[in-house]
Amino acid sequence: MESALIDIRIIDRAKCLLISYLNMSEQEAHRYIEKQAMDMRLTKRMIAEGIIKTYEN
Repeated sequence: MESALIDIRIIDRAKCLLISYLNMSEQEAHRYIEKQAMDMRLTKRMIAEGIIKTYEN
């Protein structure tokens, strides 16, 4: 349960970064993370962590 909440926080932070840096809507950012996860066969959290590393360094 706690792990799921941590995942949601990380994904939400990544969505906020996509919104601010790439001018996406919240829906576009959510869809982008989902699509990347499906295409790359990774979890949404892994995709979100990659986004955070890209924009918060």
